Amino acid sequence: MLKKLLHCKPILATASLIVVSTSFAQSPEIDAWMLNTTGVTASYEYYPGPPPTTTSVDMTDSADVLQICYDDDYVYIRTNGLPSHDMGPWEMNPNVPLAISSTYRFSRNPVEETGTNVDQPFVGALGVAINGVKLYGAGDARTYNSGNNQNDNNGDGLWYADAWVSEGATMDATGGGHSDDQGKYHYHATPLSLYSGTDHSPIIGYAFDGFPIYGPYGYSSPYDAGSAVERMETGYELRSITDRTTLPGGATSSPAGPAIGGQFPLGTYWQDYEYTAVGDLDEFNGRWCVTPEYPDTIYAYFITMDASSEPEFPYIIGYTYFGEVNPMDIGGMAGNISVPSNVTCGVDTESIVENTLEFGLYPNPAQTVLNVSGVTEAEFFIYDQLGRNVLKGKVSDQILIDELEPGVYILHLSENGLQSRQQFIVE
Repeated sequence: MLKKLLHCKPILATASLIVVSTSFAQSPEIDAWMLNTTGVTASYEYYPGPPPTTTSVDMTDSADVLQICYDDDYVYIRTNGLPSHDMGPWEMNPNVPLAISSTYRFSRNPVEETGTNVDQPFVGALGVAINGVKLYGAGDARTYNSGNNQNDNNGDGLWYADAWVSEGATMDATGGGHSDDQGKYHYHATPLSLYSGTDHSPIIGYAFDGFPIYGPYGYSSPYDAGSAVERMETGYELRSITDRTTLPGGATSSPAGPAIGGQFPLGTYWQDYEYTAVGDLDEFNGRWCVTPEYPDTIYAYFITMDASSEPEFPYIIGYTYFGEVNPMDIGGMAGNISVPSNVTCGVDTESIVENTLEFGLYPNPAQTVLNVSGVTEAEFFIYDQLGRNVLKGKVSDQILIDELEPGVYILHLSENGLQSRQQFIVE
């Protein structure tokens, strides 16, 4: 396992993206977040017809991080999952972003995994950007299906489709951002709104193992803060293969993946790559660092891009996390953390501006019944992780969910022209 280092510059705040005040500041995992202190709301653009004409939509939902809480062990981040930068427009993508209330936690004392490293999620969040937007991995939730020679949700589970390759045209100019069919806006690749230029990159987010994620530039000599700045090169390269009969590491692919070329050129799948240790970064797409934020060294992941500034596999983290992470806190399960009562909390943005349908939802996780408070008779829609509407109706206090399979769902409520969404778990 490689343990090399680099260095990055501190975050710069804009007028509408204010970091935590100095009286609340404690350490980078608290200070780095873009806290909404003004009630700024989200907006997006879409194509009502053929490009280039666009239409702008000003949302009523608060953007960026809404509240930061912490204790000695964790930092808790509450967000609607919406940035204050303009989202969109998106070609070939009919989905629009929606506010989905989520709370995440990050360890303040992250440690290296000394046992079995946890895989990055095949679908869903691997971490969170400093503006509260989910960071997704390389996957687009599809694998190759040898039965129909397509990539789909019911594939063989061996050859994972690369989201940037297959869906890059549906992502916006912020650097790999788009919404899925549940309204979850997320980044897949280079979130350009969070860094710019070729100076030392700032922290752009945190992975769920608690280690920071930096932009693409760092020091050429990882332990030397005075060394030149250079683009961090990934250690992953395309494999020298003529067919897809073997997986990285030499295991037989049964059944085999598709023939290379045509609809499935090399680079279509995660498994088209292998780690070669030729770049600056290790197999997790990071390395040990000294940074202005962490002068005593820290392990950090780095966004990877090629010499032309195009996103480059594995984009954010490698196949697995470097640090210890609870598998129940990542992917589709992410965002369902409950904040303990005995923590220190900063300003609650939504107490400044009330602009969405406010409702309570409990218990979460639930088994047979969801209790809903704060509505009179709202329309509800429940969506599964594939975006399918599995239940709908009217609700004033309770929703029976005894027919739902265990898993993660989204509850969408609409009443008197206001709407909001919240994630919940069925046990």
